[in-house]
Amino acid sequence: MLRKRKWLAIMLVMILMLTACGENKVEETVQTAEPKEEETTKQADSTGTDGSWAVYWYLCGSDLESEHGFATTDLDELTEVTLPDNVTVIIQAGGASAWQNDMISADQITRLKYQGNSLEVIDELDQANMGDSETLADFLSFCNKDYPADHKMVVFWDHGGGSTSGASYDENYDGDYLTIPELRQAFEATCEPSESEQPYDIIGFDTCLMATIDVAGMCKDIGKYLVASEETEPGLGWCYNGWVGKLAEDTSISPADLGKAICDTYYSACEENGMADEITLSVTDLSKVSAVQEAYSAVGDELLEKLCEDNSYISEYDRCARSAQNYGGNTDKSGYSDMADLGDLVNLSSEIMPNSSDPLESALSDAVVYQVMGNYRKKASGLSCYYPYSYNRKLYKGYHKATETVPFDYYYEYMLSDDTSPNEEMSEYLNNLLGVEETPEKQEVNEDDFENHVLKIRDGNTAVMKLGPDKAALLNSVNFEMAIYDDEIFMYMGTRDCINADWENGVFADEFDGTWGAIDDHVVYMEVSDHNDEYTIYSVPIKLNGEECFLDCAIDNETGEGQILGAKSGIEEDGVSAKDYRTLAVGDEITTLMLGGYIDGGADDSAFVDMDTFTVTEDTSFGMTFLGDGNYAMTMEMLAIDGQRFTSDLMTFVVDGDHMTYD
Repeated sequence: MLRKRKWLAIMLVMILMLTACGENKVEETVQTAEPKEEETTKQADSTGTDGSWAVYWYLCGSDLESEHGFATTDLDELTEVTLPDNVTVIIQAGGASAWQNDMISADQITRLKYQGNSLEVIDELDQANMGDSETLADFLSFCNKDYPADHKMVVFWDHGGGSTSGASYDENYDGDYLTIPELRQAFEATCEPSESEQPYDIIGFDTCLMATIDVAGMCKDIGKYLVASEETEPGLGWCYNGWVGKLAEDTSISPADLGKAICDTYYSACEENGMADEITLSVTDLSKVSAVQEAYSAVGDELLEKLCEDNSYISEYDRCARSAQNYGGNTDKSGYSDMADLGDLVNLSSEIMPNSSDPLESALSDAVVYQVMGNYRKKASGLSCYYPYSYNRKLYKGYHKATETVPFDYYYEYMLSDDTSPNEEMSEYLNNLLGVEETPEKQEVNEDDFENHVLKIRDGNTAVMKLGPDKAALLNSVNFEMAIYDDEIFMYMGTRDCINADWENGVFADEFDGTWGAIDDHVVYMEVSDHNDEYTIYSVPIKLNGEECFLDCAIDNETGEGQILGAKSGIEEDGVSAKDYRTLAVGDEITTLMLGGYIDGGADDSAFVDMDTFTVTEDTSFGMTFLGDGNYAMTMEMLAIDGQRFTSDLMTFVVDGDHMTYD
């Protein structure tokens, strides 16, 4: 057992996590997706005969360890399991500026071996960048040479960023990380890729956002199964005494069933800690990923065909993407991961691509053999895909280097390009695909057509914006924004999904009911991060115990009931999501924020200012509350197909008691 430093904050976190994983209640775990039992037993090595197992754990501590001790916690969980003679865990630890135990130093790379019930240091290397492919390749080569086994598993532990970035962010090297091409490079340097005889049984990512079609494509001839999450993970991560305990109990377990055990114990631990509402974890049969990629490319080809017929399909497909379940947050203030659920997006866009959507849904369902998800992630299909919600070309470049789905790569490059014409490679591709001689030029968006567009009052209490069908075809979304103001200062309150959009005629009307989001009756700034017919999730910036973060808060669209789901740091500029999702605790201090600015300025010239400060109690809750008396303003924000944002003219109104009067 590691000798932990007795820092109170770290101990509290560790006690919480050990409580979650201390009892292995896999059979009691509640899943919202049924396992495909025929798939979990359909591999050649599920014969019931014992074989040796080696787990190669690439443990990049980062700030998760230096600030919170999360890596030390998971190492301690591991040491609660007594391993049989035919199971060995080899660990490479680095990437943190400080470690919360006495075995690992921040000044070097440490290699450890866990066998039986003994954790020991087996090598100490010069400091190296855990976000460099050569460092990973050196570890994999060492493991394969000195600790071979009949069954091998690689686990990556740290932050993750999905298809646009990667995993393993080294705190000692300015946050450098392993991109998906770098991961591939390290594997290719140390094994023989083969889609029929994959060298590893499981490739696992105990990180955020790495269950993507592009990560699966990278792994398809490296491992038999991918175990990863579409969504961000809480700091407790995988339950190591749970799933390693399952392996220790039965070393004849199939790789698919071991992946199932990872999912079940993870869900159980998150549920016991009140963190299960937004989690996902899936097991993907990598031998079937080529079929998913082929079907996904066919969807891309059909989308390009529609684009050549009528380039207004850019806005139609974008509306589908913005209605699809997305992961990590994807709002202006909390940041963008640019990751959407692949299955949900395809389902929502099936009317646009009727010929190719069903085959993709079938291939995806066949490949994802098991998954767990929370109540607010019911549309998870097991794999996500890139979508440029952010219009950030840096994130697109990361995706471009990682993806193997050529038509979507061309489509997104065309969508994000400043040029009105497709590039030569895309034009050649379209000519070969469709025989078209002339490819469509992008429609240009004229600022004068949208900025400060007049709102009019209908039926005495409804604000309406009439654009017409031609202008509406140039827009991807229209949102409702609110502010409270006095003679000089605006306090921006964020966005709500209360717009009745008639896209066919280009008419947009507000459905504002006079309420806004509040925590314990303290009105908050909020942005819509995910919405569908069942619920809406808002991202609420706050200060939690003095530190800026974002609360995920949900509203049930049928009952109107609200729920605080958890707090997280948000997404970095490179698309990385911090693995620090946590629930509120009694005694936490919350300071609400508003985006303040001068009337002559605008939202772009504003800054967050502290509003109310209060203490979390057992009864603390989120919900919609009626606005108090005051002067308010609303506007409609428009997002155009080229990424430009426009706002309509302001509509002001006064709330006085039960009356709301438009000026």
